[in-house]
Amino acid sequence: MNLRDRFWEITAGTRRIASAASAGSRPLAVSFEVNKSLGREPNRAMVKVANLAKSTREALEQADEPELQIRAGYQEQGLQDTIFVGDTQDIYSTRDGADIWTMIESEDGGRSYRSSRLAMSFEPGASLLTVLTTIAGAMGVGIGNTSSVAATATLENGSSIYPRGLTVEGPAWRSLDTVCRSAGLRWSVQNGVLQLRQQRRPAEVTATLLSPSTGLVGSPSRSSRDPRTGDISVTATVLIVPGIYPGTIVVLDSSTVQGPWMVHTVRYTGSTVSNDWYAELTLKEYDA
Repeated sequence: MNLRDRFWEITAGTRRIASAASAGSRPLAVSFEVNKSLGREPNRAMVKVANLAKSTREALEQADEPELQIRAGYQEQGLQDTIFVGDTQDIYSTRDGADIWTMIESEDGGRSYRSSRLAMSFEPGASLLTVLTTIAGAMGVGIGNTSSVAATATLENGSSIYPRGLTVEGPAWRSLDTVCRSAGLRWSVQNGVLQLRQQRRPAEVTATLLSPSTGLVGSPSRSSRDPRTGDISVTATVLIVPGIYPGTIVVLDSSTVQGPWMVHTVRYTGSTVSNDWYAELTLKEYDA
């Protein structure tokens, strides 16, 4: 991959800002940091864009919490991916010398996480799938892989049905937490949709090979075994390549660490004014 062929595209609401764009007398520059995890707390992103046209800056700053989408990778076909989708929390601009930087702060499902509440009862015979999709709808997120995961999950009663019904009340995320735990599931929101998975298992079985020729940078580092959980963690740095996000599997092919691991956290950092165009991964063992 040629570092000169970096691709980036920022969309905030209806405004699209791309690597091929021009701001007239001064070139556009962008930097971003995206932090994603398997936790239930919202993923977060900070984007900085320099030298937007005044009309674009004003339109962004006056917009009513537009959705933010970040795509990044390389110009080559198939080497680009959406690395973040979320609710914009704040947009503002500051001057740094001759440049004007516009800052965009965003959370993935942040508004829903804080504000969505439920107070409803499900009739006897309600299915786990119905409950999960209803809660996802209340949170304002897509159902993601809910249908496929719920099809094989069972509640503590050994079935996927609530024979006596179910009542949920309070913050929607807390209801989702309770329902998932009763079915042995874990949840997170990734790019605006619900991601479910069995405990200690990945959300997807398709694996991405990471080697020096496919984006692996330097040597992964393996931790000692955690005395509390018995887990081993691995940290690795890769170029921003598609298909790597929390809940997926990567297969490491390096001189220090090999084999399949599950992605737990990803920290993307990119800047067109430096060499940063990386994803820092925390990987853990998982049950096959």
